[in-house]
Amino acid sequence: MATPSLSRSGETRYDVSGVDASSTSHQVKEYRDVVDFKKLREAQAKPKPINPREIFNALPKPPGINDLYASQAEVLDNWFARRTDKDVVVKLHTGGGKTLVALLIAQSVMNEIGEPVLYLAPTNQLVGQVLAKSHEYGISALPYTKGQSLPGEFYDGKSVLVGAYETLFNGRSKFGVRGSGQSAVKVGAIILDDAHVALSSVREAFTLTISAANHGAVYSDLAGRFRVAFREVGRGGTYADITTGKDYGVVEVPSWAWHRKLAEVQDYLSQQVEDIDPFIWPFLRDNLAVCHCLFSRSAAAITPIFPPVDLVRPSMIARVESTCRRRSRTTARSCGPSVRLRRQSPSRSPRPRSPASANA
Repeated sequence: MATPSLSRSGETRYDVSGVDASSTSHQVKEYRDVVDFKKLREAQAKPKPINPREIFNALPKPPGINDLYASQAEVLDNWFARRTDKDVVVKLHTGGGKTLVALLIAQSVMNEIGEPVLYLAPTNQLVGQVLAKSHEYGISALPYTKGQSLPGEFYDGKSVLVGAYETLFNGRSKFGVRGSGQSAVKVGAIILDDAHVALSSVREAFTLTISAANHGAVYSDLAGRFRVAFREVGRGGTYADITTGKDYGVVEVPSWAWHRKLAEVQDYLSQQVEDIDPFIWPFLRDNLAVCHCLFSRSAAAITPIFPPVDLVRPSMIARVESTCRRRSRTTARSCGPSVRLRRQSPSRSPRPRSPASANA
């Protein structure tokens, strides 16, 4: 056994004169027997599969599941052939297993380009279902958590980040909002589950709602600014009844009256919005001129004609300066692609990837 000794210079030296060389060689051999370095090198050099069907075959499966449905295999093959396209729509029958298809697509992207993948679902309940499905098949996925930093596994392209639509579409998004000064997060792909309901979810994320019950002073102040305008168009009585809670109707502020009061409304709301909804105001503060303003007995709502999704850096629709390479949308057959893509011009609408049975 080597014995340590302290030299004059303070360095520790080892006397190996009494070490049996054959014993040392035997120990090294034992270590080599325990660790197969050849297999270790082969495992490190072996590329990760990028074909979704190959990924599925290598995954652990729940009892009774041996293979993909024919419709799942077909859309995955179609997607894989077009995986470098900017936008792809994946359409399956209701109950056709689109969540698994989307997760396999996410894993394929991470394996191929090693970049983060963001998976968005309409509700927190569906977010939970996606996470449960990922656990069931051994695909690494993490939930988006408000108030916490984005996980390192997501940045490294090792885990899918799953969240509701407002994860991305909010005025203080961690993924970056144009004009905020915050750096955009580079995302390799964005998957939008149940894309046929995306428009209503995104519309809500860009609408400032001022509740008469929770923010009565702001509601009343805003309503008072347009009483004269409604009298001028002969609807003063209706407007008064609605804004005092006597009528269940909904009225829109005339566009000319809205523009006439635009500057003062902007100044007033900028002082009040922090207590109402600070996550929406960054989207609206410079776009009020293209917004509608509506009043009901319960709330006032300010909503843009077209949600300015281009303000979100890795945007679902905007292509200019986008930090997202690929965007995939999944939906059930019950709602056609025109519903999901009507905010895009026909020349830019992605052709849906669907099995032949879904078009029958």
